[in-house]
Amino acid sequence: MRGRRGAQKAWRWLGALLLVCAGSVAQAAGGSGAALPAARADTALPADVAGWMARMQRAALERNYTGTFVVVTDGGAASGSRIWHACGQDEHIERIEALDGPPRTIFRRNGEMRTFLHASHTAVIEPLTGSTPFAGAVPALAGKLDLWYRAERQGRQRVAGHEADVVLLRPRDALRYGYRVWSERRSGLVLRLQTVQADGRVREQASFLQLDLDAPVSLTELARAMDDLEGYRALTPAPQRKLQDAERAWTLREPVPGFALQGCRAPQAQPRTMQCSYSDGLASVSLFIEPVRPGAAVAGARWSAGATQALARPLDADTWLTAVGEVPLDTLVLFADRLVRAR
Repeated sequence: MRGRRGAQKAWRWLGALLLVCAGSVAQAAGGSGAALPAARADTALPADVAGWMARMQRAALERNYTGTFVVVTDGGAASGSRIWHACGQDEHIERIEALDGPPRTIFRRNGEMRTFLHASHTAVIEPLTGSTPFAGAVPALAGKLDLWYRAERQGRQRVAGHEADVVLLRPRDALRYGYRVWSERRSGLVLRLQTVQADGRVREQASFLQLDLDAPVSLTELARAMDDLEGYRALTPAPQRKLQDAERAWTLREPVPGFALQGCRAPQAQPRTMQCSYSDGLASVSLFIEPVRPGAAVAGARWSAGATQALARPLDADTWLTAVGEVPLDTLVLFADRLVRAR
């Protein structure tokens, strides 16, 4: 299980670094889907958060690349991966080879992720709810980003041999972390990303150590490798269904500022279990609500892993909450305190 969680963590950071192709880009830029121009070194840099997001998202439209990147948490944990990225008109694929821990390969194509666990010859096939530049980014909320963050330019530095513009997306309140981003000068591609708390402490950093822009990566070959399940046992998560508002047993009595509900789902085999997702356009929070298991301990718990915080506690005698997000712990507490029964 730890190996698979490490693979998922690597994918989340890869999502932060590798950005997206056409559909989300047009929305984040406020456009209608028309092609966006290439970022140029002599183009004026954006002044707002939405502009920076659109610039960084554009980068993945134009280039294939390969590289090596590493994720480091404030606790000292580190993991490295090798990445191949290819992007076509209607498709983009990433292949990630873990360099630490159990051998595993992650493929991510449009709305699907496949994790190949080589030791057990298992392939875990999971759907993705969109392609976004940050773990919780929601393109439809891009127009509101400047309500919750402000962009502060911090000069220019070199990362992995490439010149990069540095920008801090500073939160306007204490409910969310900030993001310091190194954006490649010519293309806008994210080369390094730090998640930063209010006092300046870096909770987590992902950074390319080596990057070959415009590498000859074949979209066809990556797709062929992703679809080759020979010798592997395919596992898929239990099917879930989207819940309508009237079906949700729990709701927030008042919103947490900036965070909009993105939807709730329930496993078909566990109708009393519910997962709801919230986002402010960059950061996300997931609430997992389930029945208390007979004989289970009812004491709450809190834990942290880099930028990811988690909170678990009972909502009542019969219901258990687990809240997870790349937000300060106090934000998760606020979510938990505002949950009430809807029916």
